[in-house]
Amino acid sequence: MPQIKTTVGQNTCPMEVFNQLKLIFEKVLLMRLKIFLSVLLLTVCNIFSQEVTSSFASKKSREHLMIKLKDSIIKKEADHFFNNQKVNWNAYSWATTLIIDDSPQNHAVLKKALKEYKQFSKSELQKVFESVFACFPHDFVDEVTVIAENETESEKVFASAVNYLARNNKDVSYLLKTKFNNNDKPILQALRNQFLTSYKPISFKELKKLIEFNSNKKIKFLYSVQHQNRDKIGKVFIQNENGKLVGKERKIMVIDQLARSATNLPMYITNGNTPVGLFRINNLAVSENVFIGPTKSFATYMPFECSADLFFNDSTKDFSLTNYLSFFPGEMRNNLSLQQSYWAGKAGRSEIYFHGTTIDQNLYIGKEFYGQTPSLGCLCTSEIWNDDGKLISSDQQKLVDAWMQSGNEDGYAYVLELNESDWKMFEKNINTLL
Repeated sequence: MPQIKTTVGQNTCPMEVFNQLKLIFEKVLLMRLKIFLSVLLLTVCNIFSQEVTSSFASKKSREHLMIKLKDSIIKKEADHFFNNQKVNWNAYSWATTLIIDDSPQNHAVLKKALKEYKQFSKSELQKVFESVFACFPHDFVDEVTVIAENETESEKVFASAVNYLARNNKDVSYLLKTKFNNNDKPILQALRNQFLTSYKPISFKELKKLIEFNSNKKIKFLYSVQHQNRDKIGKVFIQNENGKLVGKERKIMVIDQLARSATNLPMYITNGNTPVGLFRINNLAVSENVFIGPTKSFATYMPFECSADLFFNDSTKDFSLTNYLSFFPGEMRNNLSLQQSYWAGKAGRSEIYFHGTTIDQNLYIGKEFYGQTPSLGCLCTSEIWNDDGKLISSDQQKLVDAWMQSGNEDGYAYVLELNESDWKMFEKNINTLL
């Protein structure tokens, strides 16, 4: 058998030396492979052993919260009201809207408050409206009509009252023609837009055009597609920097998302539903709000909430409506519904995040959006916690992981309302958007 020679310096080695070197090399390689696998296994074990927990989401904390809401806030403030004592309307409104309190006690409080509305400050009356919209959307048409017809100072109170009447199929055209008609404040601009024919949801065809419009931007976009009726659960998906919709195996990753505020107030009112339109995603962050929990949120800006150069990523641009509308294809720029985040931002709305939740879904059994939890104007995805406050599943984490596939945190988000007649087409053909 011929020898195989290899050169080491100026000497030659026989086959036996070569085999010894080969054996040593294999042992070293095997040792390194074992070390690598051990480190990898340890890392994986550490990842899975790190439980995400929130004491606020535990069964004990939820039970304690309900006692506090019902006894220490709602009943206490109701008793104060009926006994002509000072009422903390901020606390009362927050508590009743969180649990959507449709009890006879709350009904009596709100009926009395609406009849005696002249004794309230405008900010207090607006808090009364929050509870009215959330808990009794159809019960107080007569009382709200009186308020709408007599309001002359607060555009926020007037806009809220008009919306309440419109949702109850009342003609509000005479109010829009005769009240605040010389006032161009953002809330009133948004209110007037809402009743024009060019204010409408988009079609599935327009959604496809918007995605195509953004396909070469080299920026990430998040699309939150919602119903006009915010009791219905919407969908959210992501377009990466390469213009591709994020997913796998020819299926887009689509996650349920709720854009309904607990108050269900109009979207340009503080604590109202999430506005339709464009948002700047600045970064991802863990919120200090215990109702949101420890999962990272998408921290967003509306126009006017940050500097124009940050919002547009362009130091030459200001917050003109033209610059805002440049984020939509030409044929969509005349749709007034897509301007809502612009007017809401100009009116002072802020801190609208895309986030998870520690709120107990069981508070909303029987509601159309059950399984999801409303917020105070943000967009919320489902998270499930066990009795000890351990996170069992998180749609929010799935959304965050999908967004962070490319590493950078910033981008843009669209909140869109889709024609109700197009929803079946959207759900059936979503993967054709790939």
